[in-house]
Amino acid sequence: MPFPNLSGDFQISNISTAIATARKLEQFKINNLDIKKAVTKIRSEGRLQKISKGKLRNFVSKNNEILIDGAHNSLAASVVSKYLEKLNSGKKIIMLLGMMSNKDHKEFIQILKKKVHSIITLDIPNQTNFIKKEELSKIAQSCGIPSKTQNSIEEALKNIAKEDSNAIIFCTGSLYFAGEILNLN
Repeated sequence: MPFPNLSGDFQISNISTAIATARKLEQFKINNLDIKKAVTKIRSEGRLQKISKGKLRNFVSKNNEILIDGAHNSLAASVVSKYLEKLNSGKKIIMLLGMMSNKDHKEFIQILKKKVHSIITLDIPNQTNFIKKEELSKIAQSCGIPSKTQNSIEEALKNIAKEDSNAIIFCTGSLYFAGEILNLN
C-alpha cells in the first residue's frame, strides 16, 4: 500500500486500522485498487492541516506557515509534538491556543513546551465551555513559556506576522477551535 498523503506518523496507524476494518465489512465491495486510490487522496480536516490558501493567508506573510490540529488531550499532544520535532525547519513555532475548560491544560502545554517558542491564547468563538484566554495564558506562563492573549484569530495572525514573518503558526487545543479557524478561512 502507498503511504497516505497525511502528515504525522500516527496517521499510518489510523489508516491501517481503517483499511483492516474496511476489508472486514463484507457488505462493501472494497478491493485493493480502491484502497490504494483512497489512501493517496484522503484528506483529514483539522489534523496537521496546512493552510496554503484562503482568507487567513491575507493576515500573514508569504513565509509564515499556518498549521492546524484539533489536538485537545495529552495523547494527541504527544503525537503532534513528535511531528513538530521532525519539522526541523529552524523556524520559530508560535502556538495559537484555544481549549475547552474540561481539559488538562497544564499537561497539554507541558508536552508541547519544548517545541514552541511562545503561545498566544484565545477564547474559542461560538462556544461557551472554553477556558478563558487570560487563565490559559497564566497556565502557559507557569509552564515557563512566554504567553499573551489576543482578542481574535485574525488579530493574532497579524501580530505574529509582524513579530516574525518566517514563523510557523501552530493552531491547536480543541476541535472546536480548529473548526472556527477553518470556518474563517
